[in-house]
Amino acid sequence: MSQLQQIEVELSEHLYSEIEHLSKEEKDSFFREALQEEIRQRKAADLRNQMKQGYLEMAQINAELCKEFERAEEEALRTGERAVISAK
Repeated sequence: MSQLQQIEVELSEHLYSEIEHLSKEEKDSFFREALQEEIRQRKAADLRNQMKQGYLEMAQINAELCKEFERAEEEALRTGERAVISAK
């Protein structure tokens, strides 16, 4: 069984008044679920940011590769065009 840890959280009076009617178990459950959701959202945002950064880096690499092969593609196109013209 996992060991439980306890934390103390300070809340404004207004925020506390929103949950003061809950039992201790309901408050524990409420905060556990809220923390789990916040952690899930932060991890998802972090993953999106990592993926965005990766795509930006790959875009630069792909642009450089395209530029390097531009001349070869032009030559292949001319060779193909000559083959079509001579086949007529």
